[in-house]
This record gives sequence, structure tokens and C-alpha cells, in this order.
Amino acid sequence: MGMHANRIESGTPEGDALGFVESLYSGWIEIRDNHLLYLHFIISRYKNEGNTQALIRRWIMQGYDVRVVMPRPIMQHILQKLHFVRAEESLPEWYEGIIECWRSPVVWLLSPPNPPEEEHTPDENTGSHRVE
Repeated sequence: MGMHANRIESGTPEGDALGFVESLYSGWIEIRDNHLLYLHFIISRYKNEGNTQALIRRWIMQGYDVRVVMPRPIMQHILQKLHFVRAEESLPEWYEGIIECWRSPVVWLLSPPNPPEEEHTPDENTGSHRVE
């Protein structure tokens, strides 16, 4: 195995240090070299209280490159709010083939795709923003 991977369960000392505490979550994450953090599985014990979103924000603030493996629709909704982007990766230690893996945004991904002076051609315009 080229990269050092470290599986961390919720409720372990390593998990607690990352805020991944047994009282709030059940699941497991993996930390690799260069501050890569993969969230493989999480169940939030208290739904709709924002705990999962807060946890992911905390990891990003701590400098982790957060990746969420095969998120369910409810998790995708949280990730979209945090501007995560859908990507595909290969994690052969855990899964066969290419898997869906959402990743935290690199700063440039949050900037607008076109410089302000560059206008869309009319046929690209859906017109949805215009008031008729």
C-alpha cells in the first residue's frame, strides 16, 4: 500500500480527537498522508440538528482535504450546501472499481467560471433570470 491509511472508528481516542464522538455519530473515517480525510460511513444519532455539517466544517477548518465516499441523498444535500463537488476515485483497499467520492472544494472551484466581462452567447441563456 503506497499511501499510509489509518482507519478510525467513532468513539475511539483518535475519533474523539477529531470530534467524531460516539455520543453523536456512528461510523468510520480514514486519514491518509497529506491531510486527506475520507468519510466512509456516518450515522448521526440526532437527525436534522446540523451535527454532521458542523463536523465536516470543523475538519475543513482544521485543514483536512475532506472526501465523502458514496454519500446518500441526505448527505449529498449537506455536501451541496458546503459546495462540495462530485468526483470519482479509486480506493482499491476498500472498494472495487471506481466509486463516487465527493470532495471539499478547492478555493478556485468557488470562483465564478467566467470572468465578469465575458458574456454568454444567447443560445446558452435559459432566460430564467430575466423578467419578461
